[in-house]
Amino acid sequence: MSRLSSGVVQHYRPIAICSAVGAFALGSAASQTTGWLFWTLLGGAAAFTAISVGLPMYAERAASVRASDARQIAERATQQMRIVVGRVLTPLAYLLGEISDARPRGGDLDQLQGQARQIVLAAACELVAPAGARACYFRAVGGRSRRLELVGYYGRAEPGTVEFVAGTPLGDVAFRLLDTDTDGFYPDLTVQAPPGWITGDHKHRSLIVVPVVTARRQFGLLTVDTEECGALHDQDRELVRLLGELLAAGLNR
Repeated sequence: MSRLSSGVVQHYRPIAICSAVGAFALGSAASQTTGWLFWTLLGGAAAFTAISVGLPMYAERAASVRASDARQIAERATQQMRIVVGRVLTPLAYLLGEISDARPRGGDLDQLQGQARQIVLAAACELVAPAGARACYFRAVGGRSRRLELVGYYGRAEPGTVEFVAGTPLGDVAFRLLDTDTDGFYPDLTVQAPPGWITGDHKHRSLIVVPVVTARRQFGLLTVDTEECGALHDQDRELVRLLGELLAAGLNR
C-alpha cells in the first residue's frame, strides 16, 4: 500500500463526510441547471457519492487485511519459538532425567553435567538470539581466595575476558550476586556498569548475569553478553534466569 493510499485509508472518515457533502451540493446545483452543465454537475455528484460510500468499505477491507497479516506474522513467530524451545530444551529435560538416575560419584555424572552445561549455554544464545550474543558459565571456586573461573562458553567466537576474584571491585559485585541470589542486568554498559568494570577492556556493551545456585549450594554464574548497546531486555534476563535455575538443578548432585 502506497503512502497516499495509506493516508487516505487512515483519514477515510473526514474524506467520506466531505464527499457526501460535496455530492449533496453538486446534486442541488445540478437540479437548477440544464444542458452540458447539468450533466457535468451530475457526474461530479455521482463521483462524490461513490467516494463517500466506497471509501469506508475499502478502509474496512484494508483493516481486515492488515489484521490478517498481523495474525499470520504472530502465528509464524509463535511456531518458530516453539521449534527453538523444543530444539534446545527437550535435550536438557532428557539430560536432567539422566542426571537424576546417574550414580553420584560416577564418571557418567560428570559427563552428563558437562553436556547439560553446554546445552544451557546454547539455549541462552538461541532463545535470546541477538546477533553476536555469547553465553558464558563461570564456576565458583572456594579456598583462601574465592574466584569464578570460566569453564564454558557458546556463541560469539571469543572466550570470556572478565575475571571475578573476591577482594576486587568487580569480583565483590559478582559474589554479592551469587551470595544473595540476585540477577545483574546492564542493558548499556557505557551508561551503567558494575563497579570495577573498564569498558575499554571488553567488547561487551550489554550484559546479563544470573547466579546458578540452589537453596544450599553455589555453583557459579551464567552470563549473556552482546557487542551492541540495548540488545538485551528484561524478558531476556528472565529467560536466562530460568536457564540458570535449570542448570543448577542439573549440577545439584
